[in-house]
Amino acid sequence: MGIYKKIPDSITDAPPERTNFDERFISLLIPTDAQDRLEAQELRQLVHRALQSLTDGEMRVIELRYQHKKSPGQTASRMGISREEMNALEQSGLTKLRNGLEDWHRGD
Repeated sequence: MGIYKKIPDSITDAPPERTNFDERFISLLIPTDAQDRLEAQELRQLVHRALQSLTDGEMRVIELRYQHKKSPGQTASRMGISREEMNALEQSGLTKLRNGLEDWHRGD
């Protein structure tokens, strides 16, 4: 049994698992000292805000593509949309996440 859980075929009917996904992503940010803990807390809040800013479609695409390692074709098929629509959702979602991280990196 792998570390990834099986994705139901009816993924388009299920709401995205934002909290579960947030916590797994954020758990990668393990602080080592007080300053790191403070920065990690700020980054956790930023990532949480960025993930909350995603539409349900963007979140589903990000989950399928990066958490569940699905190909663009598999993702589009699971969601019942065209690859072009899937690509647009992926790019939009990644742009939102990237912009939030760039703001944090610059210290805004």
